[in-house]
Amino acid sequence: MVVLVDKFIEKVVLVDKFIEKDKFIEKDKFIEKGLETKPLLQHSDYYVWDFWYYYDKKSQIYHLFYLNADRHLAASDRHHFFARVGYGTTEDFRAIKWIDYNVLSASSQRWDNTSIWTGDVIKIKQGFLMFYTSRNQQEDDGMTQNIGIAYAETIDAKQWQPLPDIRIAPDRQFYEPKNVVGDSSTHAWRDPFLFRDRGQIFMLLSAKSIHLPLGKKGAIALLRSRDGSLLNWESLPPISQSGWYSEMEVPQLYQDTQGEYKLIYSTWGKGDFAPTTHQAGGLQGLTASHWQNFNPQSPDLILPGRSGLYACRIIPELEGEIVGFNVKNGGIQRSGIKTNYREVNRDFKDIDCSVIGKS
Repeated sequence: MVVLVDKFIEKVVLVDKFIEKDKFIEKDKFIEKGLETKPLLQHSDYYVWDFWYYYDKKSQIYHLFYLNADRHLAASDRHHFFARVGYGTTEDFRAIKWIDYNVLSASSQRWDNTSIWTGDVIKIKQGFLMFYTSRNQQEDDGMTQNIGIAYAETIDAKQWQPLPDIRIAPDRQFYEPKNVVGDSSTHAWRDPFLFRDRGQIFMLLSAKSIHLPLGKKGAIALLRSRDGSLLNWESLPPISQSGWYSEMEVPQLYQDTQGEYKLIYSTWGKGDFAPTTHQAGGLQGLTASHWQNFNPQSPDLILPGRSGLYACRIIPELEGEIVGFNVKNGGIQRSGIKTNYREVNRDFKDIDCSVIGKS
């Protein structure tokens, strides 16, 4: 039986403390027992955390991109400052072929001269684009995040080529442009997620609202492509800014079986002040009949932080199963919880970026 809160997934009987009222099975024990039966996919040499992927429908292969760093750095949280992007493949998230630990990394010759953080990958006419997060250690306090774009002709390229002239920064009309003194968590302009709707291209980002109080600035930014080229973007008002979170990380958009939209995000319990979640943190979400009309007043708790998984992805190709990284040990792990969420329009194969292909 699936454990969720406030009817976020259909046909599930929900109880505040127990999964099944008559059996008195505690939620935490249920989740832990479920995870014990799912293989923890760890790299033999490196600590692995956030991931994103491109699914090839013809071959039915998931092409994974994952953050990784030397394993000994994780104990002191220093792995974030040495992160690079690795590549692997999987058929079902039960086993991963770890192919290359470094297909994109920072360079002292570019603006993104520190570690690489979470991204998104899409297919275009000329190949593939990877949107990623990075920083410049010489600017501000070294924590100001921007979005970069890298190109590869094939999804399994040994090295992705960053486009050095592209750097997507926050619009200070809506979003904090850098760290704010006294805030409880670092600057946020990261974790891109692209989608299309009615002939336009949009991007979601983890951000900080300029209009919210310290410690509760977490927001999900909305950007729109200016010309459909994927290279020029304009900032729009946040798609969500409730004032209840320090951070709203790894945002994604899906639809349920009834066609309603689901905006999901991850947050840590210590920065979760939503009245309906009781500082549970973890994977949470909002529901709306249209993706531009989310009401932030009633967030749903999908998978609490106690599950041990974070920065989770919904995998539509696996009946919407929740897959995340194991916080304690590193590595990628299925949850066994299936949402039946469907993918929104993320088909960019018709986009002509010939200028990129010739660079």
